[in-house]
Formats: sequence, structure tokens, C-alpha cells
Amino acid sequence: MAKIMIIDDDVEFAENISVILKKNGHSIDIHDHAEGMIEELVQNTPDLLILDVMFPENPAGGFDLARKIRNNEGIKALPVILLTGVNQEFPMDFSANDIDPEWMPVQNFVEKPVDIEKLLGEIQELLEGSKK
Repeated sequence: MAKIMIIDDDVEFAENISVILKKNGHSIDIHDHAEGMIEELVQNTPDLLILDVMFPENPAGGFDLARKIRNNEGIKALPVILLTGVNQEFPMDFSANDIDPEWMPVQNFVEKPVDIEKLLGEIQELLEGSKK
């Protein structure tokens, strides 16, 4: 069983995803803000993080937190999936092709509305990869 943290200001969405992940044997921890989460991640490091991009207090809060994770020695190897509706709200054509160590330092990018089977596959792949 993997410990997965979801950070998304849409709590209803996060809870819906958590139900599916729990049915697949994972334990879930949900937070509705990105601000100040680096300390929580260091103290209670999950096996994988599902992170929204846009937060009311900071439209790029997910990107900012992802960069802080990669710059923190204790958690820089934490697998991160950006899960966002940014392309729906602001058509910018973000995709997995934009992932790089500086600008979008995550392992994958999944758009909302979420294809659950795709998300589960990405989670499984990242969790298996982190055990190698």
C-alpha cells in the first residue's frame, strides 16, 4: 500500500479521487493549499504527490511547490504528478512534453477532467519506478 498525498483546492474533486485510490489499496492524505506545504511534505513524506497547479492564493502555486520540492534534499526524489484543469481555464497547451527539471519539475502531467484509468496507470508506473 502506498501513501499518496493530494494537494488540490477543489476538495470535492480530491475526495472523489481519494475514494478511487483507496479502493486500489492506497492511503490518502488531502490538503487544500500549496502554501507552507513543504514542511508537511518533509515531515510526512508520501510515496507520491498529486498536485494541482492553480490555487486561489497563487495561480502558479503548484509549479512553485514542485520547484521547492526539487530543491529540497530530503524530498527531491518525491514523484509528483501535476493534475490540473489549467488548459481548460487558460488554454496554454501544457502537456507532458513541457516537463523539465527547471520549469515544470514533475514526473507527469495529467489534465482534468481526469481519465481515471490513465491516472491509475501513471500512479502505478511511478510507484513501481520509485521502488527500483
